[in-house]
Amino acid sequence: GQLPDSVKEERNHDLLELVNRWAKRRNEVFVGKTVEILCEGPSKTNPDRLVGRTRGNKIVIFEGPREHRGSLVDIRIHRATGYTLYGEPVCCR
Repeated sequence: GQLPDSVKEERNHDLLELVNRWAKRRNEVFVGKTVEILCEGPSKTNPDRLVGRTRGNKIVIFEGPREHRGSLVDIRIHRATGYTLYGEPVCCR
């Protein structure tokens, strides 16, 4: 038989919560470490910040000059969410 919508919604919520906790735990290993990223340019959600990706395709948000766009930048990670890392440049290349 069919499950009531309320049961489906509750199960979906529980599953999403579990996936988000797992993803955050996986990203937290980067906190305190320095990673090399390729800067893609301004963040879509906050143009005052830049966004880049690690070699493992993790999204990294940081503040820095727009001249970093297209460059490899070393970023020290200070915070992680399930899908995004946040940090600051260690030095410029």
